[in-house]
Amino acid sequence: MNRLFYLVMAVTISTSAIAQENIVEGEVRVHDPVMIKENGTYYIFSTGMGVNILKSKDMKHWERAGSVFHKDSLPAWHTTDIPEQKGHLWAPDISYHNGKYHLYYSVSAWMNFNSSIGYATNTTLNPDSPDYKWVDHGKVIDFRNGGEGVNVIDPMLFEENNQLWLFYGSYKSGLRVTEIHPETGHLLLDPPVVYPLTTHLGEGVFVLKTAAYYYIFASRGICCKGNDSNYQVVMGRSKSVTGPYLNKKGESWLDNKYTLLMAGDEARPGRGHNGFFTENDTTYIVYHAYTRAADGQSLLNIQPLFVDKDGWPSIVPSENLFERVQ
Repeated sequence: MNRLFYLVMAVTISTSAIAQENIVEGEVRVHDPVMIKENGTYYIFSTGMGVNILKSKDMKHWERAGSVFHKDSLPAWHTTDIPEQKGHLWAPDISYHNGKYHLYYSVSAWMNFNSSIGYATNTTLNPDSPDYKWVDHGKVIDFRNGGEGVNVIDPMLFEENNQLWLFYGSYKSGLRVTEIHPETGHLLLDPPVVYPLTTHLGEGVFVLKTAAYYYIFASRGICCKGNDSNYQVVMGRSKSVTGPYLNKKGESWLDNKYTLLMAGDEARPGRGHNGFFTENDTTYIVYHAYTRAADGQSLLNIQPLFVDKDGWPSIVPSENLFERVQ
């Protein structure tokens, strides 16, 4: 082998290693992040008192940007519906359509499976704008009508052809999806038609569409235990937004069969609860990772999504970026 071969191989290995690294600089503590962009500024919404907000101009350097709800002015329905709720709201989802930003968020308490999903809107994400005001629209769905035994948290809104679908659920009895009214942001039907996606697999569901499939992602394993976490992200795909979703072997998510996208490693023993953000030709996976170097704290990670030799999403760099339709 000649010197040129070694040089090319070294450059390739180095480039691959860099591509797989987190693009965020510094230790940014976050849990259950989702990302969106408005007018040159990136925003991340995450679990926290009143829903935490971060902002950045470059996706690398982040700063705190307040919260959706102030702890002293939380909507009254939170504690009425879930008495143990103290304002610490979980796993939000943020999207933009019909001239507004739509935020869905989880109302629950630790190890309390009586959970609800709330809904709020804003016309801008810029807190310096005179139009900046979060308007809460109350509860959308809860443990009473979201499916028997389902922990109704971790919402994700999916839009297609003026139809809105709300994905949700977490471990206890699995994941579900139901249709949302495109004008009200609430249930299309009440009681809702609920489609089961799994019977006990996963939390933090997110769906991406390509030209050929709907891809579903969810997290499994142990979260929230620092370096003892073994959180990981799994995936499947379907020809229909309501499923059934299948793994690489053609086995169904309804049978809790999945394909692994991302597991923990020595440096980050637990990685999961992802969102996705697309800009230009690149789709990024946005997630939290329990990190040894940070004493097991949950840190923000952002990295590009590729396609493997089988045509499935992958975090391993390849010649092909993941091509998202929406």
